[in-house]
Amino acid sequence: MKDTKAYIALESLTVYELNRFGKFINSPYFNINDKLITLFHTLYDEIRSSKASKTSLEKASVWKPLYGKANFDDVRFRKLCSDLLKLIERFLSQEQFDNNPLHRANYLLKAVSSKNLEKLYSSSISTVRRLSKQQLEKTASFYYYQYQIEKNLFNLSSEFEKKTKNRSDTSIINISDIAHNLDVFYLAEKIKYQCSLLAYKNIFKNDEEVLFIEDILKQIKIMDYESIPPIAIYYQIYLTLTEQENEGHFQNLKILIDKYLSIFPFDEAKDIYESALNYCVAKVNRGRSNYFQEIFELYEYGIENKVILTNGELSPTSFRNISITALRLGYFDWTEDFIFKNQKLLNPKYRENAVTFNLARLNIYRKDYNKVIDYLREVTFEDIFYELSSRAIQVVAYYELDEIEALSAYLSSFKTFLRRHTKIPEGRRNNYKKMIAFTQKLIKLAPHMTKEIKKLEEEIQDSENFSDKKWILEKLKELQGLPVG
Repeated sequence: MKDTKAYIALESLTVYELNRFGKFINSPYFNINDKLITLFHTLYDEIRSSKASKTSLEKASVWKPLYGKANFDDVRFRKLCSDLLKLIERFLSQEQFDNNPLHRANYLLKAVSSKNLEKLYSSSISTVRRLSKQQLEKTASFYYYQYQIEKNLFNLSSEFEKKTKNRSDTSIINISDIAHNLDVFYLAEKIKYQCSLLAYKNIFKNDEEVLFIEDILKQIKIMDYESIPPIAIYYQIYLTLTEQENEGHFQNLKILIDKYLSIFPFDEAKDIYESALNYCVAKVNRGRSNYFQEIFELYEYGIENKVILTNGELSPTSFRNISITALRLGYFDWTEDFIFKNQKLLNPKYRENAVTFNLARLNIYRKDYNKVIDYLREVTFEDIFYELSSRAIQVVAYYELDEIEALSAYLSSFKTFLRRHTKIPEGRRNNYKKMIAFTQKLIKLAPHMTKEIKKLEEEIQDSENFSDKKWILEKLKELQGLPVG
């Protein structure tokens, strides 16, 4: 029963949504089938039960409250579940409609027009204007709905004027509003999807472009686009993608994000935020280490405004990336405070592993290697990335503690781990195999072995990047008595 679409859909609803759906399904306007009400309450009780995740739910046990001692009829039961699903879908549509004042405004005008309710004309216009002001989000779709509203107002006023034979300048003014809102919607959507194509181009090597993009860019440049949030934001993202060396575009994007991000719906705001983050990551990957500070500030903004969260949670990956960025900048106390304060944002399933790993890495930077070993010795990570990274951290800790015998044994077990876990991506496997091989050579060296040290240093320098390449090169410098840093 728990794998049915109706159950899955109900399970996805919040407590408040379930309660609203209860009122919805009990309304005769939407439902007159008492069996559906009984079915909903049976499933609701199961979903709200603390044992729900641990027990199965047989169809026969759901059938009994519905039909008593009657023999189970699978076809009949499926039909009832299908009818419940249709009601759930209608409820979800209704929720979206109720949460969008512009939808309500638009359909109100259509209804007044189609019913020829002349006496409601003035009051309807007032209601529409009031509902429009309630719409706080200003995405491209806002302008599309405004276009539809202005169009319906034009049609409504035209009908009214025909009957009263009293044509005013209002219609002409309204036509310019219709055209303006449609233009803004069109330009905003076009530049938005051009940005998406450019972002995907690096991944999929696709040379497609949005039709008429050159004309669209020319039009944006000659209009007062900075006062129109979706055009201002996406045009600035476009500039960061096409003129990456002009860092002023990124600074302008930050200003616009601070100014406008709150008026975008969460998912779109998250995409915009990640566009700024991706720009900084690309800069760091090209050797611009000063952009670590920009990344850090964006992470702080993301935490404060919750735009970095997904379904109210901070992913283990983001948790890790925030920590390592702060550590690279030397913000050790900030990192410790971040780990303990924000661990509650992690899914309980990943929380212990994420906290343990990041505390271990914090102590690598603090050079408290005994604590690192204590944190990681008894932990088995479910996430393969955490497992590999924790093993690499332990390699560093054993070396720094001069536990060479323990390190040698640990490197051998690490090598075996890589061989046995066949699901590790080949690139990542080779990355750690290099790290192991070079570390095994490192621990055989002594300060007087100048020629061997130089040979290994050259070999590592010529090698592609791998985990802890920088650290091994630093250890070779230390063996030669050279300054590090």
